[in-house]
Amino acid sequence: MTLDGDETLSIAKTAINEGSKGLVVRALSVLQRWNEVRFGQALLDELEEMRNAGQIRDDFHQTDAGTATLREFFDMIGGRPDEERFRAFCALFMSANAPGADSNEAIVDLELMGILRDLTAGEMHVLSAFLKVRKFIAGHDPFPQIAKEVGYTSRALMNKNVQALAAHHLVDETSLANWAISPGHERELLTDLGYKLLERVERYNQFKDSVQVSRIPEADEC
Repeated sequence: MTLDGDETLSIAKTAINEGSKGLVVRALSVLQRWNEVRFGQALLDELEEMRNAGQIRDDFHQTDAGTATLREFFDMIGGRPDEERFRAFCALFMSANAPGADSNEAIVDLELMGILRDLTAGEMHVLSAFLKVRKFIAGHDPFPQIAKEVGYTSRALMNKNVQALAAHHLVDETSLANWAISPGHERELLTDLGYKLLERVERYNQFKDSVQVSRIPEADEC
C-alpha cells in the first residue's frame, strides 16, 4: 500500500525473472527495511527526548562513546530489532552518553550492546524475565515464577535459552542448577554483569516514567 512505483516494478520484475522463490526473498528485504525505518525513527525520537531532558550530552555524536554506541545501535536495527532489545539498547546508550559518564563504564555499555545484539528473540525475552525476577528463595524451584514472566512452560526451551544467557555471563546457571541447596536462603539469578544491565534498564525506565508523568495534563487543563 505504501510502495512507490519503482519498488512495485522491482518486485514485479523479480517475480517474473526469478519466480516465487525470488519474490519471497525480495518481499523479505522490503519488510526488513520497513522494520529498520520503524526502529530508526524510534531511535531518533529517543535521542531527541534524551537530549531535551539533559540525559545525554549535546555533543554525544562527537565523542568516542557516542560514535561507538550509535554504530552498535544501527547494527542492531539492521539485524535483529525487537521491542525488548530496542529498549535495552536505549538504556545502554543513555548510560554511555550521559553527561559526565565514566569512560570505563561506557566500555561495559558497549560490551553489553554487543552481547544483546547477538541474542535471539527468545533469549532476549527470557533475559527480560530474569531482569524482573532477579532472585529466589533456595529450596523453591524458580522455574514456575520465571515461566510465568516468559509466558510459556517448556522447561527444555527455557533451559536452552538460559544456557545461552549463562554463556554470555548474564545469568547465574549454577544458582539455578542448585536451587534446592541451602533452603531458605535468598539466591541471585543474575551475575554481576546481569546486574550492570539491570541498573541501566531501571535508570532508563525511571526516565521514561518521568517523561510520561510530565505529559499528563493538570486537572484544571483538562
